Amino acid sequence: VHMPSDLLGVRVEEERDALLKSPPRRKLAPEPEAPSVPVSDGSPRGGRSAPVSSDDTRRTPSPSNAEVAPSPPPSGEEPRASRDDRPPHVAAQTPDHVGRARAYDELEASASGGLDPASLRDAASKYSIDEQTLIPAPLPYDVPNGVRLLCTAIEGPDGGDDLRDALARACERFIDALPTGWIVHRNPPRSYHSTVFHTGHPTDPRPPRDAYDLAFEVREATQLVGGTTPIPVEVDRVVVASSGVLLALLRHPGGGESPIDGLRARCRQRWPGAPQRQATHVMHVSLCRVLRATPQCDGARWEEVLVRVREVSAEVAGMRARLGTVWHVQEKMQMTCGDEEAGCVVKRLRLGKDLK
Repeated sequence: VHMPSDLLGVRVEEERDALLKSPPRRKLAPEPEAPSVPVSDGSPRGGRSAPVSSDDTRRTPSPSNAEVAPSPPPSGEEPRASRDDRPPHVAAQTPDHVGRARAYDELEASASGGLDPASLRDAASKYSIDEQTLIPAPLPYDVPNGVRLLCTAIEGPDGGDDLRDALARACERFIDALPTGWIVHRNPPRSYHSTVFHTGHPTDPRPPRDAYDLAFEVREATQLVGGTTPIPVEVDRVVVASSGVLLALLRHPGGGESPIDGLRARCRQRWPGAPQRQATHVMHVSLCRVLRATPQCDGARWEEVLVRVREVSAEVAGMRARLGTVWHVQEKMQMTCGDEEAGCVVKRLRLGKDLK
């Protein structure tokens, strides 16, 4: 079975059917302050600014001698990130929640005969692997600040923290079952998330023009998230995909449409010129990824690994949580979304804050 075509091993279909028209142009909201985050100068190889924590949104640092404060956008003109200056999306043929179960079945079946060597090589190319310790270290993206996304944080008092911790234990049990010598990169539990929408994708980076461009994007994301209800989730199953990624697959409790589905649709409408490649159907949490599967194991040994996957899946299947936070992430290093210790700039947005 061919593996799904997403970088994370998650099935992503090219959205098709009717083209989404550009939303009506609106008057620009009151000019936001430039955020205390690094930005690109707009060129593909633009220089990096010093990273600043995104947690303190009350202070805006003064420009350094080497960095000129950006000019506000021209009057009446929306920043580039919000304008439809690229081809629009094509609407998905199958609603996300309708295609979810089939996508999950395909993911689970994809690794039944083993892992895909080409996928492992591709994933490994995004890391520097110390051949003495066999410890992988993620590499930076070629385009500074070109990868940004919204994702649901697996955290919170309404079951989110418990779910995060249970998934971390499942990840360790999976790794313990792998053949000796295999190289695996664990995603730190503090970074566990489920992707909603990319405004800049690893395969299609979109660096903001300046700090105001980025601030407008965050402002729009805050409004979209604030108008979305908190997200109830239930673990459907845990699988290992043929790409070597261990995934926790989520669904709306009992099945049906999730608030994430509606949020994704509104993101597509708000940013019609965003990257074409987006997560569809799946609500997944990437726990770890195999980067090197040597020495190779035979079919019987691989079946032992799959048995362990089914065991940990049974342990967490049915766990529920109510998630209340969406992160806006600027991802600096590859495969590190949400990990502030790896350089990500994370802005925490509260779901439902604008709902009465």
